[in-house]
Amino acid sequence: MFVASLEQAQQFTEAAAAAGPATRPVQIFYALSQFGRAISAASTLNGGADWRLKAHGIRTEKLDAGNGLASVGVIPTAKGSLPGVAQALGVASFDAGVELTLGVLWPLIPETRAVPLPGGGTIGALSASVTNILSEGMENWARLQLLPIASGVSAQAQTNPAALDAFLAHYPTLQGRRSADFMQTPAVAWGVGQELQIFVPAVGARPMTEQALTTSYRGQSDRFVFPAVGSMAGPVHPLLAWWAVLFGLSILARYEPEHWAAIIDIDKSMEANAVENLLEHAVAVVPHLALLAIQEASGP
Repeated sequence: MFVASLEQAQQFTEAAAAAGPATRPVQIFYALSQFGRAISAASTLNGGADWRLKAHGIRTEKLDAGNGLASVGVIPTAKGSLPGVAQALGVASFDAGVELTLGVLWPLIPETRAVPLPGGGTIGALSASVTNILSEGMENWARLQLLPIASGVSAQAQTNPAALDAFLAHYPTLQGRRSADFMQTPAVAWGVGQELQIFVPAVGARPMTEQALTTSYRGQSDRFVFPAVGSMAGPVHPLLAWWAVLFGLSILARYEPEHWAAIIDIDKSMEANAVENLLEHAVAVVPHLALLAIQEASGP
């Protein structure tokens, strides 16, 4: 299962890389689906027959892109490949039966911040780094640099400090902060926005604290803070975010081709640039994340 799934995933990825946006979401989603089977087969957490994945683990209902791509909803299920991969990785899956819109899911993918989806949300992945550890008496504090913070968040925080608390409450690892300061330097590398520096309780030396507060994305030096979604106690795993978004796009491309053609029309659609940006990154990011997930799931 492991070897055969990887072979199919490679061929789907190569087909996606050679395709245009009209069909790429279908091919790259099925590549991810087969990568998921390899991850589950390699996992040390799955026992018995649990590792053999069936169905997508996510569905759509009353699919309609007429009100914009951001309004399109996907519904995770209690069983299937999506929660199966989450189990293989030892992380929480999305709430079963609760619809999530692509507008909410889109900013969970770091590569989308430079080209956001029109109508998308502001709660997303934040590039993060621990700049230093400060000691005050018996307490240790980590200074954490976060970017990009949407300009609307800082504008609301200036008049209503509780707005910043409400924003940071979406990020489980950022609880217990002492202070926060917005920096005026725009976050050019990861989209338009501002930098936020906050102090949060440290859990040891800098490397240990950085691992506790942030999530490794495409390497140990590529770290982000991810929000929780729904009732999750911890941050969403980035592979699950890619799974949900690519599933939604693949379903649109397959079953609503006329709507999909309008969405990717670069001359007329306000959403086409965001879609092309995500799909361009997907053919490189999905295999990379799958490799890291296999290594994570299979243990040392």
